[in-house]
Amino acid sequence: MTRDFRLFILLPTAAFLLGNVVLIVGGGDLLLGDLVFRLQGSQWQMRDAWLTNQLIHDQGRNLVAALLLALLSAIALSHFKQSVRPYRKGLYYVLVSALITVAIVNLMKEYSALDCPWDLARYGGEKTFISLFDPRLEGQSPGACFPAGHASGAYCWLGLFFLARHFRPQWRFKVLGGVLTLGLIFGVAQQLRGAHFISHDLWTLYISWMSACLCYFYLFRMEPMH
Repeated sequence: MTRDFRLFILLPTAAFLLGNVVLIVGGGDLLLGDLVFRLQGSQWQMRDAWLTNQLIHDQGRNLVAALLLALLSAIALSHFKQSVRPYRKGLYYVLVSALITVAIVNLMKEYSALDCPWDLARYGGEKTFISLFDPRLEGQSPGACFPAGHASGAYCWLGLFFLARHFRPQWRFKVLGGVLTLGLIFGVAQQLRGAHFISHDLWTLYISWMSACLCYFYLFRMEPMH
């Protein structure tokens, strides 16, 4: 078992599984959801607040679009500018791993059928709570809130960590910290709005990490770091 496998695959997977035990099997999602709901006066006061809705949610999507445009511009530039050409494969890698992440998250949102907290009777909505591992209820329309879609707009850029690790190792932890911080901000804002439980973000983070990690090892496994 290689060090990279333990560090980038085994340990994150163990943490992911433990998180599922605590949050889903052990009811941590509902405990935290109850706390957030109660602190807002038993209503989702932050659902339409300027900070969480207009700034972090709406403008956050614009930020993700700007990042994508910057990446596409860098890829295009790599075909014309000699100094950028050595990074072309890495730039395509970041794009591919991000697209895979978003595709998986969107497919899971469509087929998982889990609801947002704000849809649940427990929090003033109309639907019965169903855990990820529970059977669907007949007559209850499916939800589309799992995993966390908004957070995927941040976590899908985890490929930038491996890009930095390959070309500029001294930047890798700053890049990793930046991506994780943005994802945390997106995720917490949505939890405050009642759009997601924390396990929804855990799954998105794990999907994003594994996509970035496996794509990196597949594409760069034979190349030494610079």
